[in-house]
Amino acid sequence: MTGMSKAILLAMMSWCPLAIADTEMYEGITATPIPLEQRSATVLGQNYQLPKGSPAIYAYDIVIKPGQKTNWHQHLVPLYAYIKSGTLTVDYGSKGKRTFDKGESYIEAIDWCHQGLNLGDDDLLVFGLYIAQVNPDQVKPVPCDGPQ
Repeated sequence: MTGMSKAILLAMMSWCPLAIADTEMYEGITATPIPLEQRSATVLGQNYQLPKGSPAIYAYDIVIKPGQKTNWHQHLVPLYAYIKSGTLTVDYGSKGKRTFDKGESYIEAIDWCHQGLNLGDDDLLVFGLYIAQVNPDQVKPVPCDGPQ
């Protein structure tokens, strides 16, 4: 990890509610942790590292309509996903299916084909934060042939 990557990670952890074990008060500001399944591994238990090179963070609001599903795809870099509304079901093929409800978050699988589904009646809204390098092509999901 480069010095710049470490500095960004430390800066994020210094204010990020995910790095705080319990609700904290500081100068009258409340920081309440967001439930995060694992901090140091993906949803499938994979260890991950920050990408090499000049770091860049890309943030997206992702909307999946009722009954809609993504194509089978995989990610090349860490993706923090926070469910803002609705319920997300993710099919990881041989690793099973997982369901994430409003208010939950996780680190998505890396280099593993999966498919996201909105089985609910309302729009699903996911906040996605990609931890990449200065290369926007890294954040695009990579199509794959189906479940592993």
